[in-house]
Amino acid sequence: MENLAPDNPDDLPLDQYLANGVRESDVHALMSLRGAGAMLNAFIMVFRGSETDVLIRLLVMREIGNRPDAPRWSPQELTQHFSYLDSTKLNTVLSRLKDFGLLLWDQEDRTYQLSGAARVTLSALANVLELPAGDDADLAYITSQVAAGQAIGRPSLEALNLLLTKYRELQKEFEDAVESGSEFRIRQAGAKFNAVEATVEKGTEIIHSLLVGGKLEDAMYRNAQAIGQAQSRLLRMQATFQRNLHQLELQNVALASSGLSSSDVLQWLRTLDRIRLAAVGEDSCGGMLPLPFAMSDLMVDVAEYELLERERVAQENTVLPPPCDTPDTAEVSNERFAALDRYVDQLSQIQTALPLSDAVINGGYALSAYRLSLLSLIGDVESAEMRGRIADLARLPLRVTLSGEYESVARDGIAEVSRGTITPQVAQ
Repeated sequence: MENLAPDNPDDLPLDQYLANGVRESDVHALMSLRGAGAMLNAFIMVFRGSETDVLIRLLVMREIGNRPDAPRWSPQELTQHFSYLDSTKLNTVLSRLKDFGLLLWDQEDRTYQLSGAARVTLSALANVLELPAGDDADLAYITSQVAAGQAIGRPSLEALNLLLTKYRELQKEFEDAVESGSEFRIRQAGAKFNAVEATVEKGTEIIHSLLVGGKLEDAMYRNAQAIGQAQSRLLRMQATFQRNLHQLELQNVALASSGLSSSDVLQWLRTLDRIRLAAVGEDSCGGMLPLPFAMSDLMVDVAEYELLERERVAQENTVLPPPCDTPDTAEVSNERFAALDRYVDQLSQIQTALPLSDAVINGGYALSAYRLSLLSLIGDVESAEMRGRIADLARLPLRVTLSGEYESVARDGIAEVSRGTITPQVAQ
């Protein structure tokens, strides 16, 4: 990467940001950025300077690139096209773009044209400017980047990581809203789900294409599987929202025959500012009004307690039952894990591609269905971090591939099963 002259004389060189004894080559993430120095320089040059400088620079670059039928511009054409700009300032901008390597000058034709780095910069900026408004515009952009990588056969591991992070943030936000029991937060989460549902469904199609047809590295394959599971959980949240909202509606209090409920009043109160809210509540609370010394209905309540309730409480048997010995749990039956242990041992012996039917069907319908359900845990990141046989199953170096079709087996109580294979992973 070319060393750029710092705008701020107080800027420190890169080696002063590293700890003692650490070199640039020791930090892999830093070296990958170094390798993209040409493109990073292009972005630095475009967005360098004041806000006005950046706006005018982008304006000129976008207008020059917006003429695909004639990408070369003569100085006279530029002066005429940008007649709304001061000519001296325009020449300064063109000179700066040429010095930055964003604008190329052909001495023979005496024309200007955009460089490759400038076109990449404008293309990335165009995608950002087309993003929908909202806090979740990043989901749409990251999904588009994963789709672009899948289309050209080079998906980015970093884009997959960012997409998985966004899905887990949304899942945590939606789960917190449900656990809060607040109708307002659940409705707010439901509206946000509706805004991102189409993007999540599009992402589901992309990840499915990657898993079925893509030749992914192990890390990418595991991330793609985790993303698919996160997408499934997100798409199930709509039913969770509706179920909780229905339960909350059952608890609402109807206000006479007005057609309004306590929920409607709460939503209306949320629309008020602090001044109006204080005015509404000004006469809502007050001191207790003076009461007569004795009232007949209160006297009846007190007499009923003294004559009836107190005697009933005194006669209740509240003695705790005698203690009993704690059952002996030293020997816990492992019978329910025997099938899992045998299946993990069987899968670990696979050396070549094995049809799914041969690996699953054995011992009747119930056991075969149990075996098939266990295959979804292979390669699961969360399960691999656990302990026990489930973790051993998740860490098996296998890949399960399903074709979406069915094959006829007609044995062990099974008529048909999904067509697929279990393939051992090659050690990297």
